[in-house]
Amino acid sequence: IGARILYDMMKPGARPLGPDNIIGFMSGSLNGTGALFGGRYTVVCKSPVTGGWNDANSGGFFGPELKKAGFDAVFVSGASQKPVYLFVKDGKAEIRDASALWGKDTVETLEALIRETGESKLRAAAIGPAGEKQSLMACVINDKHRAAGRGGCGAVMGSKNLKAVAVVGTGEIPVADPEKIKEVNAEIVDGMKKGPAAEVLKSFGTFGTAGNTEGSVLCGDAPVKNWGGVGILDLGKESAARISAGSFDAKYKTKKYSCAACPLGCGAQYRVDDGKWPVGETDRPEYETLAAFGSMPLNDDAECIIKCNDICNRYGLDTISVGATIAWAIECYENGLLAKKETGGIELTWGNADAIVAMTQAIADQKGFGRILALGSAGAAKALG
Repeated sequence: IGARILYDMMKPGARPLGPDNIIGFMSGSLNGTGALFGGRYTVVCKSPVTGGWNDANSGGFFGPELKKAGFDAVFVSGASQKPVYLFVKDGKAEIRDASALWGKDTVETLEALIRETGESKLRAAAIGPAGEKQSLMACVINDKHRAAGRGGCGAVMGSKNLKAVAVVGTGEIPVADPEKIKEVNAEIVDGMKKGPAAEVLKSFGTFGTAGNTEGSVLCGDAPVKNWGGVGILDLGKESAARISAGSFDAKYKTKKYSCAACPLGCGAQYRVDDGKWPVGETDRPEYETLAAFGSMPLNDDAECIIKCNDICNRYGLDTISVGATIAWAIECYENGLLAKKETGGIELTWGNADAIVAMTQAIADQKGFGRILALGSAGAAKALG
């Protein structure tokens, strides 16, 4: 539906970071109905990375809240002269000043919106400083840690000076056959408990997507050494185990949580108060993040990955794109295409956890070589010739 609406509404040749681009926030047809696993939403726009169609999907609670606020979708065109946010509540929408929010990270933004509106149950799809600076790896973050990730949709919001779409809904979603939904839900739950994948799902509920990182790395399913390596040879069993949730979950996990309408509950809050990178309260990295900052650059330091995940969530950056871009830069460095003078003194070597954190922060701040890498690997390659 989002693709069709953009096709109908957008001018041909619209610049992705120009005012004619349209960005949409699509709530699925099952959101708010009570149907299990029906709680996701999708951000749609013309991508500043590819110049073509882009969709980025996220869980959390934003999608159902938008539906309860009376809308199947919200589309934004044009561009504001100053920072704004869109406030949607129970069938009404208004544009509000976001000057005080500009520069805040995604966690600070959500907390500030709740204080400003007085709505304790407010949900928001927001950008951090990366989106404001229009990094091509900028994403949209909701619920502090859930990301509509790739394609640069955060940069599109930044180009419009749109800090957030904040929603509050108290409406109920009518359904044609409530009993049928209950029946299907019961079948799903029964299958999860007694079906052939019951044990796998139990593990998934405990460790989330991070639980099988080790297996993925060792069997060739996960990317290794910027797609040029083999897990069992280049990383090895012990290192692969270090970046799987089974090895570090007990040390950092404080509680688990579920997204809207999800009986699985694969999310987990972490706390890291010591070590080289104490980030305090944060969230467990997903499998993709562990692979992007772990097996891709041959890094087996779990706390490095947790730190990079925290930076990306707060600044509003897609972890897959950032990790892959750093792995690409490491391969360039190792092959003599980049030197310390280009990287700002950061030694981009395989498995260098300190360098990976430093470069992630540089990309987030768009300082030094990070300004180039904020374009993503393809954009950086073009910029560097």
